[in-house]
Amino acid sequence: MKRILLTALAAMLPIALANAGEPSSEAMPFLQLDFNHTSLAMGSTMVPSAATIPEADFNVAGGAGFTSYMPKLDGTKYINLGGAGKIGNLGLSLGAVRGSGAEITGESFKPYELIVNAGASYRFAGIAALGVNVKYGKEQFLEDYGNSAVAADIFASASLKGLDISAGVSNLGGKVASESTGDFSLPAAFTLAGSYVNIANGLHHLEARFKIDSYFSGSTGVSVGAQYGFAGLVFVRGGYHYGGDTVIPSFASAGLGFQIYNITLDAVCLFASEALQDSFGVSLGVRF
Repeated sequence: MKRILLTALAAMLPIALANAGEPSSEAMPFLQLDFNHTSLAMGSTMVPSAATIPEADFNVAGGAGFTSYMPKLDGTKYINLGGAGKIGNLGLSLGAVRGSGAEITGESFKPYELIVNAGASYRFAGIAALGVNVKYGKEQFLEDYGNSAVAADIFASASLKGLDISAGVSNLGGKVASESTGDFSLPAAFTLAGSYVNIANGLHHLEARFKIDSYFSGSTGVSVGAQYGFAGLVFVRGGYHYGGDTVIPSFASAGLGFQIYNITLDAVCLFASEALQDSFGVSLGVRF
């Protein structure tokens, strides 16, 4: 089984290297935003869910969330809906995100962004998983001017005794064409992420995470985060994301999570960032 995982990762590397090059402008940066508030509260340290669905302790999950990015700069407000489930070792997911920007002065049109994605994954021998997300993204700047693209996330992961390692490529796709400004690449990146979970006496949940995003444009982002949970009911989270020259600025994050029976409620706020200061998000979910 290790051979299957290593073969899959080796197949991804040439794709990443073939698309790598000199730093350049990237279109549709919102494709790299994190709408998982558990992840965002820990510095945006989780990879796309399609690679990890079969490892979850639930069979079906669904939820909705609201995120306000850059409110001080009249940023974008996002609403997301999604669901996931598994049948044996097969995991499936479906989701959509729509963002609305501030209305343009003198115009009745509001800029908007849209992501629709579907994912599938398969878990092998209880320790390794392969997954893919396929997404359609669209951004509309003006009533008659916008961009759209199709991209994919491909990930592999392995788990053993509380340790989880994931690696893959996100937002892999073609260039976005613009008649006035030329072609732009999507914000594609090769990602390595890991986490360690320890549950003591069935009450104390301790979790540490990291993620490294190496963008094809030449920039690198690093995220670290952690959470503490008590009795599976209350969770306290924190993290930091170093963005450098990537499409996502640096920020610190903190959040709370609550779980009552099958219902989850998560909240997050971002700070220590000139661009993302006072950004926040809330989400409500159900798991069975």
